[in-house]
Amino acid sequence: MPSLWEVLVILLEFLPQVFLLYLLLTLVERSGLLAWLAHLLHLPVNNLMATCLGFSCTTLAVCAVRDNPSRKRLTYFLAFIPCTAQLPLITFILFSVLRWPFWSLIVLYLLCIVVGLLVMTCVQGNAQYVRYEAIKLQFPNLWQCLLETIKQSLLFAKKIFIAFAVSAFVIVILARFDFHWHYTADPQTSMLFSICGVLSPLFNPIGLGNPALICALIFGIIAKESAISVLLLFPNVVAGLTLPAALSLVLFYTLYPKCISAQTAVCSSCNHETGVKLFITNLLVAYVVALVVYNICGFFI
Repeated sequence: MPSLWEVLVILLEFLPQVFLLYLLLTLVERSGLLAWLAHLLHLPVNNLMATCLGFSCTTLAVCAVRDNPSRKRLTYFLAFIPCTAQLPLITFILFSVLRWPFWSLIVLYLLCIVVGLLVMTCVQGNAQYVRYEAIKLQFPNLWQCLLETIKQSLLFAKKIFIAFAVSAFVIVILARFDFHWHYTADPQTSMLFSICGVLSPLFNPIGLGNPALICALIFGIIAKESAISVLLLFPNVVAGLTLPAALSLVLFYTLYPKCISAQTAVCSSCNHETGVKLFITNLLVAYVVALVVYNICGFFI
């Protein structure tokens, strides 16, 4: 198991990518390009703004559509958009494990958008009439955009490090002690592997039956940032991932239910019934997509 410092250094490597994403979103918003794009696509500006927020934080995006007449359909769409909290694990698998180029990340995002649109079309909801506003393109103040981006990046760094500290502490305890609170050097006999091992039969068909992978996915439900922290504590498991399993992990992690804070926002914005249905929908779609990709890749490789 690597030292905590080594894990922190790896986490720091993801900050430039998050910084770039925040900067692009800020420039698009303040330049007026967002309103121009909404006009081009015949969409309400607030719908497009919520989509952009979804790439940053699903919870904020869901809260932004609280008073939107079509909030139910938009919420289903936003539930499949990868947020920045998911970016570290996604880039880690795509770039560090699979050694794939940057375009693979773009393809993954496009796939999520397509899946979200397909699911949204199956959801009944109120339509929202498009009200066009005057479009004013302008060159944004780069200094203000830079300061705003730095502020958002620091908040993200604070959030991910807190999540890492909490999850790392819990994981170390669960992975080093059995149910009788006896220290064990073999993770196979620990509480962690015993608890997550119960779910192994469900995840074996998609290649994610290893208890460490299941643990990462469970912690990802609590906070998406925690998933990468768990994986980095088990480098041997990550190194042993085959191409089908790595793709299955990325797709399942990207499409499966959002964190608890986002689920709470959905229940508050819509209702508890919608929250439960959306959770189940996310889980089923993620499982089916991962199952198909894992078996197709396994057939050809």
